[in-house]
Amino acid sequence: MGLRKNRRSKYTMKKTMSLGDSKMKWVLSLVVCFLLAGGTTYGQAEGVPILIYHEILNRAEEPGETKISLDRFKEQMKYLYEHHYATISVDELVNFMKGERSIPKKSVLLTFDDGWKSGLNAVPVLEKYHFKAVFFIFPGKGIGEPYMEWNDVLALAKNPRFQICSHTMSHPWDKQSNLVTWLDGKPVGKDKSDVMYELQESKKELEKRLDKKVNCFAWPVGWYNEALIEMAKDAGYEALFTAEDGSSTKGGDLLRIKRTFVDGACNMTIFKQTLQNPKYHVCQTKNRTTQGHSPYD
Repeated sequence: MGLRKNRRSKYTMKKTMSLGDSKMKWVLSLVVCFLLAGGTTYGQAEGVPILIYHEILNRAEEPGETKISLDRFKEQMKYLYEHHYATISVDELVNFMKGERSIPKKSVLLTFDDGWKSGLNAVPVLEKYHFKAVFFIFPGKGIGEPYMEWNDVLALAKNPRFQICSHTMSHPWDKQSNLVTWLDGKPVGKDKSDVMYELQESKKELEKRLDKKVNCFAWPVGWYNEALIEMAKDAGYEALFTAEDGSSTKGGDLLRIKRTFVDGACNMTIFKQTLQNPKYHVCQTKNRTTQGHSPYD
């Protein structure tokens, strides 16, 4: 009787230790995952701020809407990392907005418009923190100085953390001559066919060069109207990016994805406010700013 009881005690002790070891391994695995994620806070994100960058300059003598110094950019990326923000891809954003997946609670999407050569200055910083990013390229007039070469674009596309999206063929940005005015028959010689060319051919050219599907698009200067949205849908785009204030939410409109300019003249306090409440804070005063979604505003 005593021998049987002793054997039972040893079995119970061994089983308890085994359960304890399993629980400890489970806890340790969670800690390792947390550390590998850079301290990322997981949970259901309420909204995703999407930040717009253009030129990342070693020396930005006149920082503003489309120019930021490399030092200030580094400071911003370091802040994101140290405060456990998780960068996401366009595909992850789309699936989140569709309600098909959850994303880290403090998610952010980094976008770089126009394919400026200086945008490559951002790459080592992004890679340092294992950040994801999307680059909007216009392959007609946006290849070659002062923009990236095709080998630069292809190198970005091969990086699993980076994504290439369309930004039209020629980036028409003049207030009197752009996609919106072309659709209205202004100026003379431009019409709906020119708009469709910009939408379709940029997609085709990028897909041919990259050998992958391109279903994301950003409006040059953020200018668009309802008719243009329908044309972009017909051209095969799924995600359309604007330059309007606000964050992207679950159930949000994929055809009107909100983005916020990062003014390179703003300090870190403003940057933090932008993350909390995605709103375009204008800090430079010398140049005209981009407000609204129409050139007629």
